Amino acid sequence: MVDTTAPVREVAFSYTADELNRLISRALCGRLHELGMSLMSNAAFLLANDTVPAAVKRDRARVYLDVSAQLRLLAIDELDGIAWGAR
Repeated sequence: MVDTTAPVREVAFSYTADELNRLISRALCGRLHELGMSLMSNAAFLLANDTVPAAVKRDRARVYLDVSAQLRLLAIDELDGIAWGAR
């Protein structure tokens, strides 16, 4: 359990430039992946919607899925940059 009556200690963190870049890259990768998954969900929702005309659904869903794929590729490239140290 946490002692809520204990005085608060301030902790200072110091990161090297490489460590900071890795932290930022991981956060960026996670966000790109989330956006890609959100667009995939939008495409699935759109395709399942019967009130939208089929011609509109196909074109819009294709764009959602294409952008989603591009975002996920960017996320993978960002992780590869961390793994290989390509900065």
